[in-house]
Amino acid sequence: MRAGLRGIQHHPKSPVRLLPVVSEKLRPIQSTALDILAGLKKPQDGQFLIDGKRADRWNNGKFSRWRARHVGYAPQAPTLLDSLTCQENLALAAQVAGRNLSDNQQVDLLGKLKMSEYARALPTDLSGGQRQRVSIAQAVASRPALLLLDEPVSALDKRNIGAVEALMQHATQSGAIVVYCSHQELFDGSAPTLLEMGR
Repeated sequence: MRAGLRGIQHHPKSPVRLLPVVSEKLRPIQSTALDILAGLKKPQDGQFLIDGKRADRWNNGKFSRWRARHVGYAPQAPTLLDSLTCQENLALAAQVAGRNLSDNQQVDLLGKLKMSEYARALPTDLSGGQRQRVSIAQAVASRPALLLLDEPVSALDKRNIGAVEALMQHATQSGAIVVYCSHQELFDGSAPTLLEMGR
């Protein structure tokens, strides 16, 4: 695990794939790795550095402030607020990060994932794949420096997978570091930076 985290020392020019482990016993490692990168968990040993500082020594409050400003995370199970529309979920994510996302920007972002017609829908009215796409849009809404995606296309068909790939590439080109884990090959299997887990 420590070797995997040390592998992200430069700014990759395309999304970074965490290779999923094959063993069912080790399968939770992929989500744990992303949770550590997001500051939701601390490593049991080793060091976790952010801008050269020992982030593994930060308290929860400092991690929460850093995560709100710099991290967008779409876990396997979407964390949308069911009482808010899709559009409002995006606006809230941007607001927490201290950024403003206009109504047009919210709809445009949903449109990149073919979800603009559901902008005013509640998450409870959506299918699993639709919720997954809104969750990804929510993670991108804050324009994070670090975008983390856990199995981002597990419930999507080929057409919608292409939309997610395009959004990930756009985020990278806009300056974000994008790290994802997927048991499905994305980008035709050509993601140049691979971090292998379970060793």
